Amino acid sequence: MITVTSRQSVLDIALQHCGSLEAAYDIAAGNDISLTDDLATGQTLSVPEATDATMAQHYSVKGFQPATAITQAEINDTLNIGEGVEFWGIEFDFIVS
Repeated sequence: MITVTSRQSVLDIALQHCGSLEAAYDIAAGNDISLTDDLATGQTLSVPEATDATMAQHYSVKGFQPATAITQAEINDTLNIGEGVEFWGIEFDFIVS
């Protein structure tokens, strides 16, 4: 089990603890979450064995803790989201049915 730090995503966890992005699928499936779910600081997740032990060890030795998660509110603030088709993103606020 590992503990999520501030602003970490499933992809960040996969890199830090397993050494590859491919492990994100196993982490998501093993914890019954989506790849794109927002993770809470302090949340615990089970992670599989490292798929690239050398890279995972590199992250550990260097103390790297990637934290690249961004919220929809931060995206909106950054892009200064307005209204209308020119501002909508498919599956964000423009749902295709």
